[in-house]
Amino acid sequence: MFNNQAYMTKGFQSEIPAITQVIIFDCLEKSRQSLEEMDYLQIFQLKKICSNGTVLQEILHKQEVPAFEESILLELPEDQIINTKVYIIDDGDHHTFLLASEY
Repeated sequence: MFNNQAYMTKGFQSEIPAITQVIIFDCLEKSRQSLEEMDYLQIFQLKKICSNGTVLQEILHKQEVPAFEESILLELPEDQIINTKVYIIDDGDHHTFLLASEY
């Protein structure tokens, strides 16, 4: 899975900051290399959190079957920290990066 042509929706391209896109791509590739089995649906929950007075971007990567969850915290400029959900869906021919609101 996820070893085929990749596409991004306009919403993903325009609303997800470039640095966050790169982190999502890296997380997907890391999972592809380390997980024995991947769900066709990968979920990335992006959330703005505050820790010790510092605003951080949390990226929670998960899948349902088999269960998998990993969280990353990034210190980014505050104007690049967003709250949204991203799906990556593999249909066999290709995989698509999209906002959950575009599904």
